[in-house]
Amino acid sequence: MNPQTPDTETLKIGDLKDQYADIQNAENLMSFRVLTFTAVPDVAGRLNELFELLSEEEVRAVSKEAFRANGFSIGVGSFEDGPKITQKMTRIGAVRTGQSRLMFPPQTQETLSRTPLQGTEIVHYSTLAGEPSTATSLQGFLSWVFSAKPDPRFRGMAQIKLFPALWQPGMESIHIAMGKPPIDYKSIPEGQVLARVEEGGFLLLGPARSIPEETTLDKLLFFLPGRRPRVQFFVVICDSAGN
Repeated sequence: MNPQTPDTETLKIGDLKDQYADIQNAENLMSFRVLTFTAVPDVAGRLNELFELLSEEEVRAVSKEAFRANGFSIGVGSFEDGPKITQKMTRIGAVRTGQSRLMFPPQTQETLSRTPLQGTEIVHYSTLAGEPSTATSLQGFLSWVFSAKPDPRFRGMAQIKLFPALWQPGMESIHIAMGKPPIDYKSIPEGQVLARVEEGGFLLLGPARSIPEETTLDKLLFFLPGRRPRVQFFVVICDSAGN
């Protein structure tokens, strides 16, 4: 992602006109913008106010119970939902800290975020069966991974797949030489969701709770440690569904 100077004046999700229309003529390419926002950690609980304004009807999870129990929230909005989401984000003090552009053939996998792991973290999570469990992380990264394809039933609609995954860098050239995708993502099914988003619409991905005391999946994926800790969340805008 390319960090930009934080500016609350740029929090205009309702202004979803594509800034890159001049390069979008390539046939069948999916095109998205990913906006990264941060706020003080105390705001994490208030993010529910944003998700309550959005629809979950177009979202399917491998397990909705596990998705929520692991501290994840997701909602889908239309172009018309932009202004009210913008107002709420401004009220809670959200600041845009990054914007990236994703243009790719259908079903190409891209990362929305990267959390470095030392390989010694004991991660607490809820299993698909709803039971608490722990696992020792691998050295590498924990990321939200994103892919999309055109919805064959509805023109101007994209089917989006999102999941957290573990992966290790350094094997890209070997994987490519073997005819495989450059990165071997180890998907975490407890966080996997499918969503449908129309062109001009967006989805919001963020934490479902305040920062946990234990090292959990949502703590690693959404909370930024440091002298001034922050909570981060993502808005993914669909500019072209590729159909």
